[in-house]
Amino acid sequence: MRHPRPDSIRLKHLQRYFLYAVVALLFFSGVAWTYWNYLAVSPRDFETSAKTWAMKIHGAAAMAILVLIGMLLNGHVRFAWRAARNRANGSVFLSAFGILTITGYGLYYAGGERLRAWTSWIHLAVGLALPILLLIHIFLGRRTRPSAKSRTRSRLSSQGAADRQPKPITTSPNRALGEGGDSAEFQVAHRRVL
Repeated sequence: MRHPRPDSIRLKHLQRYFLYAVVALLFFSGVAWTYWNYLAVSPRDFETSAKTWAMKIHGAAAMAILVLIGMLLNGHVRFAWRAARNRANGSVFLSAFGILTITGYGLYYAGGERLRAWTSWIHLAVGLALPILLLIHIFLGRRTRPSAKSRTRSRLSSQGAADRQPKPITTSPNRALGEGGDSAEFQVAHRRVL
């Protein structure tokens, strides 16, 4: 089984910053909505308007995070799973996103006030825990990152023995270009000029 390169597991800078920005937007818009919904003593026009805008921002950020999760599943999660790195914590983190997705859907379409209340509290609890789960995931991911020496060794072993050491030249390069020459030997001797 071919192991992925460590740099394919690590998120690119733009992906990482966009993910952090969307998670922060989700968290703060959810906290703002929770404050104005549960803790505001007497909601006035500003609180009602702010609560509405917080929910709109939260919904838009939820759509963005679903796209980002799809991107992460295709690259980061797949490569990290094959490398057997941070599986338990990554599974907990993805499960939290799954719960948030299902309960977010349930908040819009759940029938009955009792089911809606349970869905709301589950969504709120997991959503408040999400930044902590993200920080734990980042910390454990960095801790399980291979050292520079093992990354070089892993990269060399994944390239195969044929690419690591040059093969001896068995024929003259001029003869290889002639009529009876072997183009494969020419390519190996000259490191794929074409």
